[in-house]
Amino acid sequence: MVGHNISSPKRSHKIIALPANALEELHSVLEKMNVCALELEKIAQAEYEAIRHLDADQIMQLTDERIIAHQCLGQLEQQCRQLLDSYDVSRELSLSVVIDMYAGTKAAAFQSLRRNLYERMIKVDQSNQENKLRLHAAYNVTSNILQGLGLSQPEHTYNRRTPG
Repeated sequence: MVGHNISSPKRSHKIIALPANALEELHSVLEKMNVCALELEKIAQAEYEAIRHLDADQIMQLTDERIIAHQCLGQLEQQCRQLLDSYDVSRELSLSVVIDMYAGTKAAAFQSLRRNLYERMIKVDQSNQENKLRLHAAYNVTSNILQGLGLSQPEHTYNRRTPG
């Protein structure tokens, strides 16, 4: 049939508001995510200091802590998604839209919490990118110093070393 548009069925938004206990659980998950993000901010700042002091042991410890905090954040994000799925909230909706649609009178407080979490995560990502650059620069400086002192040979393509 020409002009006939066949599309897949979409989930309808069956609920008008989330029950109070679901809103409490969502708030709790967002608060826990905020705590994880705050921990990631602290880790990024400590990594900055460790890189400045070329403290390899501290850098490694903080890397492990960052991995754990990111895993916790991922689990909480999954928990949030499962909570919304359990109430048939469409996955196509952003958290901002879900809050506006279903949080009722608590929407402003939820949006504030969501925005703070979002801004914190952007800051953490920027700090991680900056620390990555600092760590790479510290590696280059250290390598050049060791090579200048004759304590290390320069690396070449495919990690072949020059004959010494």
